[in-house]
Amino acid sequence: MDIFINGQRVDLGMRTTKLLNVLEKLEANIVKHGEVIIELKLDGEKVDGRSLPLNKKIKVLELTTRSHREILIESLYLLESYTNRFFENFDELAEEPEDIGKIIEMVSYIEWVLGIVLSLKEATAIGLIYSDYIEYADEFKKYADEVFDAFKKEEFGEVIEILDGAMIPLVEDLVVNSKDYLKEALKEERRKKFLN
Repeated sequence: MDIFINGQRVDLGMRTTKLLNVLEKLEANIVKHGEVIIELKLDGEKVDGRSLPLNKKIKVLELTTRSHREILIESLYLLESYTNRFFENFDELAEEPEDIGKIIEMVSYIEWVLGIVLSLKEATAIGLIYSDYIEYADEFKKYADEVFDAFKKEEFGEVIEILDGAMIPLVEDLVVNSKDYLKEALKEERRKKFLN
């Protein structure tokens, strides 16, 4: 079986060609290097990780990976447009307070942004550069958890209250500072690539 990671041929030093064994070894190596599998192709066809053709003989296995920081950088590029949609939904809820679809979309947005906030804290030096960032991230997580708890209990009025009272100012702070965070994440990614 020929194995390619990000277009580079790789030799795992394994004799077995059992797909699960090969994937386990690959995943361990990828995780060890702080990356995530984005795409898996077997014999040129994209494969969902839940439906692997275990009995088929595979000739070529291709993986596309990204570092956590690369995913974070992409998310920071998308932040402004998704935030605009979040605020549109919030404004529209004033007219249709029972629109569960908009509430679900807003809660999903908060979950996505929480991932960005925590990734900035854990995968970058932002917390060292901006002295109040760790406190900001902890506060964001606290209120996001309150939103998720209220949502699970189907207390949608409380979800809106928490969004309006606590989350919106935190989201606005993130958007205002996102370009600076993006610059720092890009610098770190360039340094990492330069060192490798």
